[in-house]
Amino acid sequence: MRRRRVGRIVSAMSEQTSVVVDNQRYWEALAPYRSGESVESLRSGARVLNEHEWAAVGDVRGRRVLQLACSVGDEALTFAQLGAHVTAVDLAPSHLATGRAKAEALGLAVDFQEQDMMNLDPDVTGFDLVFISWGGLCWAPDIDAWARLVAQRLNPGGVLVISEHHPLWEVLTVADQGQLSVSGDYFNSGRDGYVDPLKAPEITRSLGVPDLPHRSFVWSIGSVVSAVLAAGLTVRSLQEFAEADMYPGLGDGAGCIPATYLLTAVRRTQP
Repeated sequence: MRRRRVGRIVSAMSEQTSVVVDNQRYWEALAPYRSGESVESLRSGARVLNEHEWAAVGDVRGRRVLQLACSVGDEALTFAQLGAHVTAVDLAPSHLATGRAKAEALGLAVDFQEQDMMNLDPDVTGFDLVFISWGGLCWAPDIDAWARLVAQRLNPGGVLVISEHHPLWEVLTVADQGQLSVSGDYFNSGRDGYVDPLKAPEITRSLGVPDLPHRSFVWSIGSVVSAVLAAGLTVRSLQEFAEADMYPGLGDGAGCIPATYLLTAVRRTQP
């Protein structure tokens, strides 16, 4: 019995490693087409977080901040501009290179690291804020393990902020005559590619590249909240928002269903 259990664990770890490798290749292929905000825009104070995200994040001055799945690091750079001590991790080295170039141009110190957010180095720890934004959490192949890891890397009293596409948006598609159809499975997290092209990264939608295997995950609101609670964090708020432009062609109904959500959780100061 024990051998079978160990075998299943090893098999799951091997599968997860394969997923990470495929996804890294996919994002590296996207990197030449993704530059994010310009240095000039960031220097002039461009707001790369919305008002709800800022309210959740609060004052970052002097705080240790970790951004997961940072891409080219625009949020990380913004935190650093406001006086935070920032570490930002991503799978794609070319995205990180873009972030480092921006940091140098802006005279900012941001520690950009090439790492899998499911397997962070032991010294990536002791943070007051962990932040992950739109299109980041869908690349975590195990939501429970991800939440446990985040909780371990937070200081007591530290805050986790997840600002993400709503899983309902991920599985709904605007069909003909402005009708909604179900194009995904809300309760079955894994997906290879995208039935609805609107759910793919913008560059993939506009240029049709890269044609490489990749696997993302649709984590239901229930699974995210349950994982965060099981990891020992206290949920402080869960907000859902309509974004009409994320349901093109739906008309007035687009303002009646969620497109994004924002979850804030805190690591307790006492066990």
